[in-house]
Amino acid sequence: MSRIGENEVKLILAMEKAKGPVPLGYLTQKTGIEDPHELLSLLEVEGIVSRLRPDSWSPSHAPQYELTSKATKLLRQLVTTRLEQLIEARV
Repeated sequence: MSRIGENEVKLILAMEKAKGPVPLGYLTQKTGIEDPHELLSLLEVEGIVSRLRPDSWSPSHAPQYELTSKATKLLRQLVTTRLEQLIEARV
């Protein structure tokens, strides 16, 4: 897996908050990244993001993206681990 930078993290977090497929405009608005195409393609190759068929969700046929189940599971594990660390540090 390649190194994930700040902009990739912004995209992942925006998609996680959306809890479903999102269009490019949503990602641009929430992250400030003007053209996230290239970053999304890299995340797609890494198995973190998947692109839905244009006709499967959007009336405008614009691309829609969502986190893969693999990415969602990893995010949950990271959050759980970090919370456990914080709790242990307080004890």
